Order: sequence, then C-alpha cells, then structure tokens
Amino acid sequence: MKSYLYKIIVLALIFSFSSCSKDYLDTTPVDQMTEEEMFKNITNTKIALAGAYRVLYQQISNQEEDGHTSIMIAMDYMGEDVVLSRRGTDPFYGTYRFTDHLTEENALPLFAWRLYYRLISNVNIILEKIDSVPDATDLDKRTIKGECLALRAFGHHMLVQLYCKRYRSTDVEMANKSIGIPLLTSYSLLPQPRASIEEIYQQINIDLNDAINFLDGVIQPGLYRTHIDKSVAMGLKARVALTQLNYTEAHYWAKEAMKRYSLMSERDVLNGFTNMINDEWMWGLHILEDQVPSYGSFYGYMSSNFNSTHTRANPKLINKELYNTISATDVRKKLWCEDISDFANYPGVIHGTKYYSIPDQVRVPLMHNKFRVANPGSRAGDVPLMRAAEMYLIAAEAKAGLNLYQDAADELYPLAKARDPQYKIPDELTEMNNEVIKQRRIELWGEGFRFLDLKRRNENLRRTPATGVDITLGNIGTTLNLSASSASWQFVIPRREKNANPYIQ
Repeated sequence: MKSYLYKIIVLALIFSFSSCSKDYLDTTPVDQMTEEEMFKNITNTKIALAGAYRVLYQQISNQEEDGHTSIMIAMDYMGEDVVLSRRGTDPFYGTYRFTDHLTEENALPLFAWRLYYRLISNVNIILEKIDSVPDATDLDKRTIKGECLALRAFGHHMLVQLYCKRYRSTDVEMANKSIGIPLLTSYSLLPQPRASIEEIYQQINIDLNDAINFLDGVIQPGLYRTHIDKSVAMGLKARVALTQLNYTEAHYWAKEAMKRYSLMSERDVLNGFTNMINDEWMWGLHILEDQVPSYGSFYGYMSSNFNSTHTRANPKLINKELYNTISATDVRKKLWCEDISDFANYPGVIHGTKYYSIPDQVRVPLMHNKFRVANPGSRAGDVPLMRAAEMYLIAAEAKAGLNLYQDAADELYPLAKARDPQYKIPDELTEMNNEVIKQRRIELWGEGFRFLDLKRRNENLRRTPATGVDITLGNIGTTLNLSASSASWQFVIPRREKNANPYIQ
C-alpha cells in the first residue's frame, strides 16, 4: 500500500510550477517539462528549484491554502495577539477558534501535512539529480545543495512543531518512535515509518550544518532575497536551537546570521511590510501579480488596504493588552489605529482603481495598518519569512533563558532603541525574559510566530475579554486558559494519511 502522502507529491515537481520566475519566460513552461528535461541542463534545474520555492506560496486546493503563507496566518490566528474584529467571511474562522487542527478529516491538518512533505519531496528529487546535471559547475552544485538542504530542514521543522509534542530533551517519550513523523531524506513512493522527535531534530541540524557549509561564500544574485543563502541557513539554525531550548547555540547562530544586516529605519517600519528591498529583510517571498490565485493569498486576508470581503468586513486587530504596553514614542505604535476617524493616517481598505477609502468597511479601534500592498487593486506583495529583527530577539531570548539578564538587555537594546528612541531597559533585569517576549510579540505581529512561540515556551493560551477578543469568536482560552499541557497543541495527522500508511495508525 502506498502512503497518501507520497501519492500527492509524486508529480509535484513536474506539474506544479508554471510561471516560477520572470527570469525564465523564454524557456519551456515548467508544467510542460518532464523530469528528464528538468535535469538536462543547469538552467532547467534552476527552474525546478524556483518551483520548489514556489510551494511556499502556491495555492494547493482551497483559497485558504496558499502555501506557507497560509500557515503563517494560522499560526497567528491560533495565538492571542491577532484578534478578529468580526467573523466576517474568513475561512480561517475554525482555525481562530482552535478547532480545525483537531479533527482528522478537516482541511487544515491535511493541507499542512501535504504542503511541507511536498516541499521536502521536491528538494529530495533535486538533491538526487543535481550531481548528474551535465553543465552544472561545482558552484552550481554547492549552491543548489545548500538551498535544498535548508528547505528540507525548514519543512521538517514545521512538521515536527505542528504534529508532535513540544521539544523536551529530558522527556523519555522523545525516544519513542511512535510519537514523531516520517523523516524523508531521500525521494521514495513507499510509506515510511515515524521517526522519534529526537531523530527528526538531529536530521534537521545535520541538514542545516551541511547547508551552511555548502553556501559558504555563495552570493545570491538579484535585489530580491527569495533564495536561501548562508545567513538564512544560520537564521534557521538559530530558530531550531531556540525550539530545542539550546540557548547557547541559538545565541551563536542568531549573532552570526544577523552580521550582514541593519535594522530598518522608522520610515521603513511604516512602509507597509510588503517590499523586501530594505536592509533588514533576510528572506522573503516576492509574489508577482500573475502569481496570485483568483482568490486567497496572504494579503487577501492580512493586508489593511486591499479590498477583499475578508479585509473589508473583518479588519485584524492587535491584542489590546499588548498594545497598551507599547510606549507612545515607539514607532510601532503607529501600526495600529486608535482613532478610527483618522482616515489620513489609517485609510483602511482602498478602492482598487479610484483610490478612495471604501465607505462600508468595518472600522474598529486597534485595526492594523502594518501590511499594506503597494497597489490596492492587487493582492501581490512581498511576504517576510525572516528579518534581522528576529535574530536580535532570538539572541536576547537565549541570554534571558540562560539567566544572563544584563547580556539579554544588551542584545535587545539595539532593536528596541531603533523602534523607540526613548527606550530604557527595565530597572529590574529579572524582568528581561518578559520584556524580550513582549518585544517579540510586538515586532513579529502577524508574521506567523505566536502559536509556535507559545508551544515551545510551554505557555498557556489566554484570550480574556481584556485582550479585546470577542469570547463568542475566540472560543478556546477565553473563559479558561488553554493549558500548555493540553493535547490541543498538536495537529492531528490527517485521516487520509492514516488510511494509506500502515505505519501511522
């Protein structure tokens, strides 16, 4: 019996990636290429690699299944800092209510499962074929291997965080192979058994170490940082180490990863977060207008100005308690609207061709103005996957986790000062852990981190009315906190995979 997982990805590399890049418009469309043609020369192989990256934003099935960008939305909807103002028409409603991921027949667990395994499968094919591409130089091979290994690590890391228990190296259950997920280090159509959580993390770290080595000295061309380079691989290494509570490693790799980057200016902070051409973005998705689906897309749900039924009827708010902790001199305070009559600074949803504020939009205090598409008539825009600010936050959290509070303050200060010229370190350094997490919640709002942060930190989900949540919408965590020990922090493995894979029951 073949696993459902492998049935859905076997032809993904060949058939999924038309219009991967404007650079290849004069070549045969990818969805018309055979596997043999893809590895006939290095140009075609690079198209295949571009196709693997496109999995991160390609719509798989339903309109809320726009690759990793939809998982980013889900991760924040399942936290407490992105607040829905209305139910509206949002297809993520069940996700927000913390229920979609708990039923084997639901779309969310199936979507996430096949998304990341599709990514892993595609890069595994490239890894197996790259050495046989006749005109590939040593530099070509090193670069492509490094990118593919980093993408494979990224895919496995997302899967193990979603479908498994949080990482605890002292937990005896870590050794139990039944609690992990299949680990794919080669391309195969055969069903695979589950590896232990520890084994999965070991392979993730092996892949990232190899990726860092392969990408040493490689300079990715172009203005847009859409491909993984050494700094991004090191940033992924820092993320993984933080998830494993390996604070010494997390600090080291975050500091290494951020070396080439500067923090963005106050002007750039307020510039819409949809253009990766600034000094701080390390990795992102550059989604062109002809690559967004007819419905859906990250900015169809999360932008403040694109005119969709989801943005017009349901502007996304910030947790009121969190907002109240932001200093008045912090530039990020301006990312959310207090005065809904202030159309000049917070125009909200804009008519796509006449450029005026839509009069029937729902306007609610603390609706965000963070993500704004450059063209209000289009849902296209760059999506941030990694910024240098995150590396500052990882470095600071790692030092706080080691109880080195002055060091944590020193790591956090440059970022906090860049956002708030009047910023002062808390008088009580023992409060640095809370301060770092507060800064992380503000800085990375809407960028897909909160659910995973709560899970890795073993914290409860708290959505009291004081946060601004409507208890009829927020559901879980409103009247009683959702305990960190709850099984609800794990996505269920989809029923279709269980039915097809004898190793998963």
